[in-house]
Amino acid sequence: MGAIIVGAILIVIGGFTLLSDGSGTTANSSDTQLVALGQQVYAANCAGCHGVNLEGQPDWQQANPDGSLRAPPHDETGHTWHHGDAALIESISLGGARLAANVGTSAMPAYKDSLTNEDITAVLVYIKSTWPIDIQAAQGSR
Repeated sequence: MGAIIVGAILIVIGGFTLLSDGSGTTANSSDTQLVALGQQVYAANCAGCHGVNLEGQPDWQQANPDGSLRAPPHDETGHTWHHGDAALIESISLGGARLAANVGTSAMPAYKDSLTNEDITAVLVYIKSTWPIDIQAAQGSR
């Protein structure tokens, strides 16, 4: 059942497009200033659920007893890298509200009103900077 939920989430997230701020910003993981900012923003806003080391919650592929989804890892063991930048930025911006009702619920907050577009991009840049080069290349082609 958990695999079905995760698969459905991947399909839904994969279909999203970037909420454009007009800045043309891309999540370039070689930008050391954005990586440093992203690490700070991640530690303050994301690590509590997704883990200090991007490891996600235990048994993240299983739903919680109430049916809500657990926070997935953002390291190379999770599915984050299977999505393009636009979908990931939208995921951070909209949080759990982005999920269709038939997919499940998530306690992830929407950060579009509490983080700047630069902060959101920086979080993604930081996450991507931790992935092996082959994973970064695969994700970048999405």
